[in-house]
Amino acid sequence: MNKGQALVEFIIILPVALLLVLGVIDFGNIIYKKYTLENDLDTVVDLYQNDQAQAMNDYVTKNNLSLNIDSGEEYVTVSISKRVRVYTPGLGQIINNPFSIETKRVIYNGS
Repeated sequence: MNKGQALVEFIIILPVALLLVLGVIDFGNIIYKKYTLENDLDTVVDLYQNDQAQAMNDYVTKNNLSLNIDSGEEYVTVSISKRVRVYTPGLGQIINNPFSIETKRVIYNGS
């Protein structure tokens, strides 16, 4: 009797446990991609400040990034974004699949 009860409980809990584990893995992947995007932004800003527009565009294209540069009077906002695919069933409907992450930096453009 106890063996059958344990099997039923395991079968009931298994899908929930798997969804939790997959959700943690997906969120970990999103956080990892966010930090990677921060490193990409460092590279893009360095290329922008050194007036290497062609190298910057090549880098953005090679890494499948979306680049947006907003110029102000004294400041320039450089932002990049990337799409991250979510694989956990159900989580894709909650946080929009593919999930878009974005990071930006404001730099001084004065003399």
